Amino acid sequence: MTTELSRRRFADVLAATVIAAYVLVALGTAVSTTDSAAACSAWPTCATDPIVGSATGDTLLYWGHRAAALVAGCLVLASGFAARRVEVGRRVTGLVGCALVLFPVQVLLGATIAVGGPSIAGPIHLALAMAIFACLLVALVFTLEDGTLEAEPGRMTPTPDASTAGDDAGGAPQSTPQPTGRIARLKRTTGAYLTLTKPRLMWLLCLVALAGMGLATLSGAALEPSTALATLAGGVLAIGASGTFNHVYERDRDRRMDRTSDRPLVHDLVPARNAVAFGVGLTVGSMIVLLTWVNGLAAVLTLAAIGYYAVLYTAVLKPNTAWNTVLGGGAGALPAVIGWVAVTGRVGLPAVALAAVIFLWTPAHFYSLAIAYRDDYARGGFPMYPVAEGVAAARRHVAFYLGATLLAASGLGWVAGLGWVYGVTSIALGTVFLCSVVRQFRRPTDEVALRSFYVSNYYLGAILLAIVLETLVIGS
Repeated sequence: MTTELSRRRFADVLAATVIAAYVLVALGTAVSTTDSAAACSAWPTCATDPIVGSATGDTLLYWGHRAAALVAGCLVLASGFAARRVEVGRRVTGLVGCALVLFPVQVLLGATIAVGGPSIAGPIHLALAMAIFACLLVALVFTLEDGTLEAEPGRMTPTPDASTAGDDAGGAPQSTPQPTGRIARLKRTTGAYLTLTKPRLMWLLCLVALAGMGLATLSGAALEPSTALATLAGGVLAIGASGTFNHVYERDRDRRMDRTSDRPLVHDLVPARNAVAFGVGLTVGSMIVLLTWVNGLAAVLTLAAIGYYAVLYTAVLKPNTAWNTVLGGGAGALPAVIGWVAVTGRVGLPAVALAAVIFLWTPAHFYSLAIAYRDDYARGGFPMYPVAEGVAAARRHVAFYLGATLLAASGLGWVAGLGWVYGVTSIALGTVFLCSVVRQFRRPTDEVALRSFYVSNYYLGAILLAIVLETLVIGS
């Protein structure tokens, strides 16, 4: 009992260290992209420039970074001592030891930057901070896993070919009462077609595209309201087309799953042939809008996004490989590039950086949902990662992809030159996201996993809004 308590306390200290290391990385990128570095030109004290740094938030941001470094350093040291006293295994001890060795080097590089060292010190300083965070996060995951692996359910075998099963297999949909009045039938049909477009996905993907457009303005390009509206309109039509094709292809598998058994094609509210025609019409409409009011490259990328989701992800990856979510993440990442291209007519590095954040966020986001609904996915015949590899492996991947997402988001702030609004938002929501994933190890229940899924939505939505605020509101 004493050993278990010691390990739990060690895990608590390590979790706090991981959070502190992340805050340090995020604050460091915010300092490097603002005038905060110019506000203090000495180390460890702060020789404030009377013109640049007096009575401004830059000095506070810089001192906040130094305070975070002090806290993180103390916690790294505490984790190192605790790892020697608690039986945590060689790999955890080695990872914590790696962070313990790298941290003084990173501090020296920070001091070099403060007194006007070579420019190469900045990127190395950031890379070392990210490496320290990565070592600590992996050590934390291994530590938390030791207490949950034995209690985890094992791998599951999805139904081999759900598409050939009858309606009575698994969870057969119940017949729904048919409306009798003309108005009622019209409302039902309209609602069914609207459901085919997956409207709940639209707000987030449109926000991704809007953030991409906002980032494009940092390159000096002007964002015309007509361009923004046309890009979003074309994107909405494209998202609707992708969702419709997904409904059509998966209609037989949807009959077997409780989560999707109420979809329109399951209950024949829309004939499959009509749904295909509807999807084609939305695709054509999207192309007309983008070609007429935006530009050809944006239209080509949007068509590629439709094909990516409807063909590569839905028909090829999702039913055939446990890596479907990871490989399919490009469909959700493309709107970031499309938004940038709509403004500039070409692809830019900040847009690619934002797309990388979305790509890495997708498994950290969706694996939590797949954990909660793993039985449902198994009935549908989908080899989702928690179904094929087990819940423990999926939870580990959630943590690792979350870490990669947080680092990529910090890298985006550095590449795009985003300021304190983005930095503070990413720190606050990133910490909440990280805590929700740690809680999945502490309380490995479906409810906790589903809560983490919702938190991931809030995290992405918040940092995208921060980008929009910084680029289109504050910076305008």
